[in-house]
Amino acid sequence: MCLDNGPLLLVQGDKERTLDNVASLLPLDGKVKLVDVFGKIEEIAGRIEEIDLLNNRIVLA
Repeated sequence: MCLDNGPLLLVQGDKERTLDNVASLLPLDGKVKLVDVFGKIEEIAGRIEEIDLLNNRIVLA
């Protein structure tokens, strides 16, 4: 069964952003590191609370 319903959403509180070009999402101590397909790195404060593949979202606390 295929669950591809579009890009994943990164949800933190009431903020949402799509992870269109993100190739890796790496949990670090107190933050999450995003690496896109072009090698650009971004770090976001928070920790992964939930990964919901059915609804295409990753929730940060």
